[in-house]
Amino acid sequence: MKLSDIGEFGLIEQIKKLVHQPNPELLVGIDDDAAAIKISDHQILLLSTDALVEGIHFDLSYFSFYQLGWRAMAVNLSDIAAMGGRPKFALVSLGLPPHLSVESVIEFYRGLKTLGDEFQTQIIGGDTTRSPDRVFISVAIVGEVAAEKLTRRSGAKIGDAIFVTGNLGGAAAGLKVLKSGDIRLKEKFLVVAEKHLSSRPRVHEAQFLVEHFPIHAMIDISDGLASEVNHICRLGGVGAMIFENQIPIAAETGKVAKHFKEHALEYALYGGEDFELLFTAPAEIKKELPKKFYQKFGMPCSQIGLIRDASEGIKLEHADGSVSPLTRKGYDHFK
Repeated sequence: MKLSDIGEFGLIEQIKKLVHQPNPELLVGIDDDAAAIKISDHQILLLSTDALVEGIHFDLSYFSFYQLGWRAMAVNLSDIAAMGGRPKFALVSLGLPPHLSVESVIEFYRGLKTLGDEFQTQIIGGDTTRSPDRVFISVAIVGEVAAEKLTRRSGAKIGDAIFVTGNLGGAAAGLKVLKSGDIRLKEKFLVVAEKHLSSRPRVHEAQFLVEHFPIHAMIDISDGLASEVNHICRLGGVGAMIFENQIPIAAETGKVAKHFKEHALEYALYGGEDFELLFTAPAEIKKELPKKFYQKFGMPCSQIGLIRDASEGIKLEHADGSVSPLTRKGYDHFK
């Protein structure tokens, strides 16, 4: 059997069967944004890691090494945010082609450190090795969260409102612009281009949410809205209804989609890499939460759907009132 036969998520399930074993100290393992380990009755250690491969996750024709360092830190900080946690330390391992300049590597670390410093996250070590033809990056991050604030993907409850922070689809729109190679187009749509190159992890926003509201489930949007909704429903044993006309999409994202004769909704549902937060909370706070969030951060937090019984499936209600299944069609590394 080949990896292409089962795909990325099928492979993860096979690995989980092999390595999983009960451990009273391990509160959350494979299947969430980060692993959670109990270190005392009140404190939990969070651990996560992400790998980035040149030609798969990034292209140096439009990423500077500074932006690449920022991105490598951001994707890991976002995982800690999704658990309601606070990032603390990072380990960075690199596979580097020998022809690469020292200045490029230093710029990469400047990007890492700039974003890490913003969230009090210190780089404390790692590894470097030779790579034959492309850059390989692996960042492992350590964080912490108070036991009562730990937020998992699996906690959604029937009747919950489903929320997202910010706007969706911008990173996918930015990628379309950058891959076009058209400098004038990048200048015209600079906001979405920067959204892709310099995504901001919602660390402070997540901490505000778990401090002030009963958040039942949370995940960061790295693979597209459709994929993340499916993750939350599968792990929580629930269904969902997402309302198309409530999905927040910035005007510039719509303009990019129109330029490429595509649909902005597709960018939001399947584009990924927005690194916004998707979460569920009791429906009775659906008015209070967005209002207080906007007052604090000056950005939207929108209700986009409802958690329902699993028997009702995972659905998308379109603007015309019709309903269709909301299937996961995000990126799969092995398909």
